[in-house]
Amino acid sequence: MRVLPLLTALCVSVAQAEVPAALNGIWTVEQTAPVNGTPAPRVEVFISGSSLRGSFGCGKFAGTLSAGDNRVRMAVASLPPAPNERCLYAANLPLVRELNVATRYVVTRDHLVLFSGTSRLVLTRIGFVTPVSPR
Repeated sequence: MRVLPLLTALCVSVAQAEVPAALNGIWTVEQTAPVNGTPAPRVEVFISGSSLRGSFGCGKFAGTLSAGDNRVRMAVASLPPAPNERCLYAANLPLVRELNVATRYVVTRDHLVLFSGTSRLVLTRIGFVTPVSPR
């Protein structure tokens, strides 16, 4: 049947979709809400090509993104801590939920603002990355 090759080609082209170069970088979240009454830790987000990873204190997260025409779609999940690590931020990160519901973005040289229907997340660029080319 011809549907399978077409579906495979579509999946490959989506997986290798280019993310606008301006999104590539190392970002930090400007304001994060306290967690369980304690000040929130530093948040870093690394975007390179269509992959995204980051940290929320000792909590780690990773996923993928696609973007274009000021629209964004992210699929991000919290990562489990190392077996010998106890981490308050290891699961159910509010930041991960905010990234996953973002639908639009605006980017400048120094700032990335992600919008959802109910909130906005402001990130400040703290570094640059060179995206890995797909093989």
